[in-house]
Amino acid sequence: MPDQADPPGLIARAREWVEGSYPFAVVRRFVELELLERSVALSAQAFIALLPIIILVVSVFSNDVGTAVSEQIGDRFGLDRLTRDAIRALFAEQVGQRAVSWLAVLMVLVSAFSLARRLARVYASVFDVPPLQRRDNWRGLVWILLQVAMIMLVSTLRQVRDDGGLALAAAAVIALIAVWFGTDVAALRLLVPAVPTRLIAASAAVSTFGRVLFGAWAAVYLSHTLAEQAERYGPIGLTFSIYTYLLVGVLVYVCAPLLVTTWLSWRADRAQTVSAQA
Repeated sequence: MPDQADPPGLIARAREWVEGSYPFAVVRRFVELELLERSVALSAQAFIALLPIIILVVSVFSNDVGTAVSEQIGDRFGLDRLTRDAIRALFAEQVGQRAVSWLAVLMVLVSAFSLARRLARVYASVFDVPPLQRRDNWRGLVWILLQVAMIMLVSTLRQVRDDGGLALAAAAVIALIAVWFGTDVAALRLLVPAVPTRLIAASAAVSTFGRVLFGAWAAVYLSHTLAEQAERYGPIGLTFSIYTYLLVGVLVYVCAPLLVTTWLSWRADRAQTVSAQA
């Protein structure tokens, strides 16, 4: 009687199951594409672009940028007076160092445009499509305008949600989710135009859901850490919390298309494996 190979052990079967699972496929592709390192670079670029953009936008509507920003952030996250004063000092310092001028506007556009180009390259690698060509640089500029418009609209909707009654607050939340979804669809279409519409819609839906979870996390995280950092280190301590906030936000936006594309390829591989075994 010929020798028969022993059946695989429990550990081998468990390892095979884990390596063939969808979560493992996501982690493996996340590492292969170096998305953690690239997200760190994106969040650093966003940090450089964020403060000038906020200063520029708020300065259009207010002469006291520090007070306007600190009150908006403080009302959203329920911050105490000490933390609000630290935020006011942080933004007042930025305004004192860089007056709003044509040079400041140019610096903001260059920084934000660089962020858009870098994000487009990350999305292209996730979707496995060619990156934007030089002739498509205008898409990065439109992406900047889209983000500014979204920031202003979202801020208005949040104000309506907080100040209105129950029915108005519910309508504002629905509108807020719709704005997030529409912005994500438009942003993906701008930065990765070669991607099919169904993939863009699916990625935008996952990203919007991630925004909701991210907002809930930020409400807990920022309300605690901003106050703690402001108490310990003053205005400079706030930068650590803001950078962490940006890093998590970037990971949400980058991982949304990763989850969609990996799911499709994982399902196709499983179907091919089952077909081969049949």
